[in-house]
Amino acid sequence: MIPILTTQDLVNKLTQQSPQRPYFAMYSSIYGGITLDPAWMLLPIDDHMVHRGDGVFEAIKFVGAKIYLLRPHLERLLRSALSLGLRPFAEITKLEEILQATVSASGQQSGLIRVFMSRGPGSFSVSPYDTIGTQFFVIVTALTPPSAEKFAQGVSIGRSKIPVKSSWMAQVKSCNYLPNVMMKKEAVDRGLDFVVGFDEQGYLAESATENIVILTAENKLVRPEFQNILSGTTMIRSFELAESLLQQGIIAAIGSQNISSVDIENAKEIMMLGTTLDVLPVVTYEGKKTGNGKVGPVAQALLRLLKKDQDQA
Repeated sequence: MIPILTTQDLVNKLTQQSPQRPYFAMYSSIYGGITLDPAWMLLPIDDHMVHRGDGVFEAIKFVGAKIYLLRPHLERLLRSALSLGLRPFAEITKLEEILQATVSASGQQSGLIRVFMSRGPGSFSVSPYDTIGTQFFVIVTALTPPSAEKFAQGVSIGRSKIPVKSSWMAQVKSCNYLPNVMMKKEAVDRGLDFVVGFDEQGYLAESATENIVILTAENKLVRPEFQNILSGTTMIRSFELAESLLQQGIIAAIGSQNISSVDIENAKEIMMLGTTLDVLPVVTYEGKKTGNGKVGPVAQALLRLLKKDQDQA
């Protein structure tokens, strides 16, 4: 017989489980505050973010208890919300206050902040109007960067068979991430670290959760055009920092362009950029060596600049 549980039964089960997960603090607009107990880091099942992917999110790093690139991340969150016609939960200064308070409550010096702005609970329909309104959730978790070996020896990537998102969807960081999930599955199934997508014209887009940039044979550091990719905060900041490499003559130019598979094959260096991995060098593409097959000096220099920037934030 399947039991019908009382509220107290549910409370007992949740507290008895006491899951040991690396989730340190959560702000929930449903609760109106912060909980430190992973057992209570819950979402309403009828929140449209849960059953329709109707919401937007960000992942933000903090180092030394200082949140890195906080304003750019929240500005992108609000742009994504605007694209979906999602009323912002609060002004950006209030959102910053909530994130700072949640990080402080976590007691952690370094980690990852996962931020969600949802359509809200209300029904299981597809109508965005059947909800009680926008909700906001912030979860502080452990940061799991790639191993030191990956940075020292580089990673292997391949070309994805998963169709890339349309230009509009690619530029919105929504919770509808099924193509990204399938790209990650594809990479794991192929024994690769990452796969990267290409648009219908055959130009480079992005990876499951990372941007990709190359150093051309002419020593130019380039990223794809923004039409079919998310404007990655780490990538944008890295390119700003790369101006010092340009001034030192380490690279010849910085810019953006349509990047073909041939461009990738002929690149001197390839780099994956993202919040959790910073700058990760690529040493093979589709089984072919990138450059000399070793970690390149520009990737190393860019990683040092980014780490220094994080320490000084």
